Formats: sequence, C-alpha cells, structure tokens
Amino acid sequence: MRRKWFCTGVLFGFCVLLLWGCSMTQNEDKSSVLVADNAVRAYEMAQVQRGNIQKTKVIVANYQQVKSENLSFSVNGRRLSGVYVSVGDTVSKGDLLAELYCDEEKESLASLEYQIKTREMKIRHLQEQKELELTQLARKKAEMPEEEYLSMAALLEDKYRLQTEDLEDMIYIERLQCDELYAWVEACRIYAGMDGTVTYMRDTGSSFVSRAGNKVMTVSDSAECAFLCDDMEYVSYFTPGETYVFHTSTGTEYETVLSEINEDSGVMRFELKVPQYDMTIGQRVLYSLVLEEKENVLNIPTNAVFYAGEEAYVYYFDEEGNRGVKSVSVGLLADSRTEVVSGLAEGEEVILR
Repeated sequence: MRRKWFCTGVLFGFCVLLLWGCSMTQNEDKSSVLVADNAVRAYEMAQVQRGNIQKTKVIVANYQQVKSENLSFSVNGRRLSGVYVSVGDTVSKGDLLAELYCDEEKESLASLEYQIKTREMKIRHLQEQKELELTQLARKKAEMPEEEYLSMAALLEDKYRLQTEDLEDMIYIERLQCDELYAWVEACRIYAGMDGTVTYMRDTGSSFVSRAGNKVMTVSDSAECAFLCDDMEYVSYFTPGETYVFHTSTGTEYETVLSEINEDSGVMRFELKVPQYDMTIGQRVLYSLVLEEKENVLNIPTNAVFYAGEEAYVYYFDEEGNRGVKSVSVGLLADSRTEVVSGLAEGEEVILR
C-alpha cells in the first residue's frame, strides 16, 4: 500500500515538473523575439563646387601707448622701503617712483660725507694757519739774515704741504667709498625716465623681494598711441607704408598704415589714418591676413575629406544607393574648404563627416 502511494506521489511530482518546464520554455521564447531595425540612417551631403577659396590667419593687435618704459631694480634680495605712485598717476622725468631698504648704505654715506666736509675744513684751516705764520715770519725778516728767513719759510711751507696732502689723500679714498655707496643707493631706487602715466604696477605687497631686471612698473606716454602687434611669425606678409583694415569683434573697422616693423622689440606698429579720440587703451582688434588664395577651383568642405596616411579619400553613394569610397587629390587646405585637384567633378555629392 505504501509503495503504491509512493509511486503515485513520484508520478504526480514528475507531471508538475513537466508542466513547469513547458511554461518556462514558452516564456523564454517570448523574451527572445528579434525586432528588425528598418530605420534608415540619415547622411548630410555636400556638393562639389567651383569658386574662390582662401587660407587666412587672424592677426591680433592692441591699442597701446607707443612710447613706454619698463622699470626695474638692479639689485637682488631687498625689501621695499616705499612705492610713491599708483597705476594711473602722471609722472615727470626724474621723479622718484619707488625705493628699496638701504638704510645701512645711507648711514655710511652720510658719515663719509660728514668726514669729507670735516677734512676739507681742516685743509682750509691749515691754509689760513700757514698764511698767518708766514706773515709773522715776514715781519721779522729785517731782523735776520736772508738765508735764514728763506730756510724758515721753506720749512713752514713743507710742514703745511705734508699735512694738507695727508688730508687730501684721505678725502680721495673716502670719495671713492662714497661713489660706491651712492651707486648702491641709486640701484635701490626707480626713477621715471620720461614724462607719462603709470600703466602697470606689479604686486608690491609685504612678500615683495627685489629681483634684478624684473619689471616692477611701466610708464607710458598716452599722448601718442597706435595698434601694436607682436605676432612676428607672419611679418613677411606686411609692408611698411601699406594700408591695413583692422576690425573689432563687433565689426567696427579701423583703417591703419603700417608705420614701423621693429625686429629688435618684436613689434609691428599700425597708426590710424584718421585719429580716434574716443579709443580706449587696450582695445583689441583683428586683421584677417590672407596667406594663400585660389580662384575658380573645385572645392568641398574640409570635413568631407578623410586621410589614410598621405592618401586622401571621400565617401559617396553610388547609383544603387550604396556607400562607397573614392580617392581624391587635394590642393590648398583653406579655412573651411579644401581644393579638389582630381577625383571629383563639379556637382557631385560627397558625404560629410
């Protein structure tokens, strides 16, 4: 009896597993259904055209003062004692603009100058004393032989001459020392070398330490301004005396004449043909320099050309609508278009990137 029930239970369990397995198979079939992608990819096309193309370079210039000087200290490792001007201040040639601490040198210089003045006073006093003694000796001249008088006068002259020479030697040495100290003090100062306006000032905070030759400030003469360009890579494309039209980013145009190419300073100077009294210092302008130009040539957008090494090619659609590859020979690579020398005909269409 137990065996019969056991067989019945096994048979029932087998049926349940069979039914569950069938159910799983049906679900798996439903989840693996593939949907065909019939969507057609869209391509942007471009026609082969005939026309003029240019390769250009944008040259940048700034409206600046023509005459300016960069000022710096000529000693290292000194702290600032004082800065006496700010950006925008008007200065005159010779004005003291800034100086470094050099108190020890100033004290030594003052001491030497005092010593020199003291020795010069002693020399004058010796001269007066000599004249007095010679006068007194002359009064006794009649009372003594001529030879004795001359001998005593010569002794007096020698005595004061030697004392004076000693003082003069010391003064000479002290003046050399003064010159050296004075040079140090002057090296710790910045003076204006021209009349103008302070247009630049570096950070002169508490952390400032002088570095010989490092620019501290700039003085410029705002009475004479021009467009200055330091892009000397393309200087061979410019000719002094020729007219060049610059424009701002908003389209305002300025007609200029190239007045100077300074190879030493690396700057080209363009002067306005018509003065503009409302121009702002620092105004940025642009000039589109034509580096190369081709007229009446076949061309396509540059982004339609692909390269495999040095070989150029384009993508196109053949008569059956299949995408293909075609080799082309290219010429001038202009700003946004490329010259087609061979491989395509006018009116043909190519696929853009």
